[in-house]
Amino acid sequence: MRTLAMPLFAVLLAMSPAQAWNENGHKMTAEIAFNLLSAAQQQHVAAVLGAHPRFKADFAAAMPEEITRGSATAKARWIFGHASVWSDHVVKISEAVRTRYHRGTWHYINMPVYLTGQDEAALGGKLEHNMSMRFDPPLRQDLNVVQALQGNLRVWRDEDAADADKAVALCWILHLTGDLHQPLHTVALFSRTYFPGGDRGGNDIRIDNILDSNNLHAVWDGMPDGFENLLPSVSTTKILANDVVTLDSPAAWLRRQYQLAIQYAYTPQLKNDLQLRLAKDEAATMSLSGDYRSNAGAIAREQVIIAGHRIAALLDD
Repeated sequence: MRTLAMPLFAVLLAMSPAQAWNENGHKMTAEIAFNLLSAAQQQHVAAVLGAHPRFKADFAAAMPEEITRGSATAKARWIFGHASVWSDHVVKISEAVRTRYHRGTWHYINMPVYLTGQDEAALGGKLEHNMSMRFDPPLRQDLNVVQALQGNLRVWRDEDAADADKAVALCWILHLTGDLHQPLHTVALFSRTYFPGGDRGGNDIRIDNILDSNNLHAVWDGMPDGFENLLPSVSTTKILANDVVTLDSPAAWLRRQYQLAIQYAYTPQLKNDLQLRLAKDEAATMSLSGDYRSNAGAIAREQVIIAGHRIAALLDD
């Protein structure tokens, strides 16, 4: 167990504007975590990742030349950041690689939010998807994000596990901790008419006034849309000062993300707008207000920072 008190120094990361929970967002969480590790821990995680079964093809081949020629710390930092997005990259390689490493359901869990009370009365208790927060070995295809994170943490902390297995597990730990802090990776909206099987975390709600994001999930994956540093705010500092991270923490993190999703993603206004469209027999398409996007960006920034600190705590075994 580790209590995440803020360090005596402020971790200030000067970074170019980026998107969170897309590739740059995951790399932000990894950068925060890397900076919180000791020099010995930094070299240890890099050494373990060097044993990754696909290190030569997926890491070494992608490493920029200036990093290759750089210091050991620069290489370790780059490898750690690349590891945080490796689980997304495997989808794009080959069928054999996808079959061996891709785990689609590991990236999310669909805790239910209902459009109306009538939808909850009709659908509640009848949903057929994995909402368990308990991991029972072995690691397998059908796990959700909470179970998969718990399972990979067990591999990482298993003294008898091979470094190759630990390397793959570490990639997933970096990535899934980030995913678990994106509210729309933790919930789905259910409606008898619109989404009887769930809206896939906002993927089925079309957004028509944001050029680079055509659905609600993509809007959140792209939040925050730009900032210059990752200095924790006062409220974020308070959260981290009282944070306790254990193997059981992912379930508690899920409960927090569920509340954030209700308050900031599936807002009362958004649900009301959907009901108005439903009454007119219109598609689930809408515009997002400036206030909605501003609030979402603030929450996203906070969660990126918190995720980075929690990754460092998870690896401090």
